Amino acid sequence: MNEIAEPFNMSQPAVSKHLKVLERAGLITRGADRQRRPARLNAGPMKDAVAWLEEFRKFWSTSFDQLDSLLEELKNTDKREN
Repeated sequence: MNEIAEPFNMSQPAVSKHLKVLERAGLITRGADRQRRPARLNAGPMKDAVAWLEEFRKFWSTSFDQLDSLLEELKNTDKREN
């Protein structure tokens, strides 16, 4: 815990809470080795989350492009009418 907490200026209990959240989310697995509790990254769920978020990025990117085109069209129409 000290090794993890040190660069982030965090207490050991705070690090422990964060690790428990990551473990419950399936992003890390923890073992037991005498007094140590080594943690290993489980990247599979993160890969799934990134793929899911990528679909939303595509959707919003397309939506914003369409909105930009519409606003440009309205601006040009407004200029022609004035």
